[in-house]
Amino acid sequence: MVWPKVSIIWLNYNSSKILPIVLESLESVVGLDYPSDRYELIVVDNGSTDGSFEKVKDFLDRRGSFKKSVIRLGRNLGFTGGNNIGFTARDRDSKYVLLLNNDAIIFQEGLKTLVEYAENYSDVACLQGVVLKYGTKYIDSAGGYVNELLQTYNLGEYHEYPWILSKPVYVTYVSGSSALYRVEHILRYIGNKLFINELFGYYDDDVLSLIMWNYGYKSVSIPEIIASHVGGLTFGRKKSTFSVYLNERNRIALSIITNTRYKRIILSHVLRGVMVSALGIEVKDITRVRVRALYDGVKLGKRLRSKGLYIDVYKAPLVKIPLRNIGGHFIARRVIVKYFEDWITKNLSFLTVE
Repeated sequence: MVWPKVSIIWLNYNSSKILPIVLESLESVVGLDYPSDRYELIVVDNGSTDGSFEKVKDFLDRRGSFKKSVIRLGRNLGFTGGNNIGFTARDRDSKYVLLLNNDAIIFQEGLKTLVEYAENYSDVACLQGVVLKYGTKYIDSAGGYVNELLQTYNLGEYHEYPWILSKPVYVTYVSGSSALYRVEHILRYIGNKLFINELFGYYDDDVLSLIMWNYGYKSVSIPEIIASHVGGLTFGRKKSTFSVYLNERNRIALSIITNTRYKRIILSHVLRGVMVSALGIEVKDITRVRVRALYDGVKLGKRLRSKGLYIDVYKAPLVKIPLRNIGGHFIARRVIVKYFEDWITKNLSFLTVE
């Protein structure tokens, strides 16, 4: 088999405090069981100021004979902007791009496993395998689902592998922490980029997969362990005001550019949701975050709509919520998770890839 070319995009931003994990992530790319002339590593540094860029570059200079390039940006463009820069810098012969977080470790056979599956299904645009929580048997991500309130759920979250993961399944979106994308479909329907720059972070991978579903190209999760992920290191382990702001702002913006029937309910839900998700943040910050997220989310959503962006979320596997059940989604996160899991279990045969 002649293995197709793959461009691996890897972001760095002020990672000196987690440098051992970062270097382990890079080492995992160096050690991939994939022909060294068939993949490249593109490192994009998002304007780091803590010395981590120099340490990453020095590490790479001493490792591997495969093709690699390092791009240093003058400022932090976020997950979306950084990955878009990496995408434009890819080898033009690359058939796939793999996104890998700098706190994710891809296993030796991980890339081969993803590519082998993708090569057999041309209608799959976005693909991922099972990603475990670092150092455990618990699932960090195996793809994700979105409901009509635009809440999200990582498949298998809180469960030990394999849980119900025995066959490939359709998912609403794949997680950008370690996911494979088919370049041909991205170029045709999104352009020479992966994400909407303005999103910066959060809901970016959701939107990408949803756009692909709109054009008939699927997102799939396969039941093979391909990586492990520390998680929560981009914005810190504790939820920051910035991460809460981005999450809720982008959710509101997404409601405006989609046709979910509960878009009006989402606005009121976000106001309450920000307060719940921001536990531990001072009261004065809660007020500031929720007001700013609401205002900026509406503004961003309208701007994206004016550019012609519209997504029919019902073309993807969407978790529907009867109106009588809406109240339960205003309560604790565990109630929302249980609803997701019950829906997935009930619809597993429908979601399973034949």
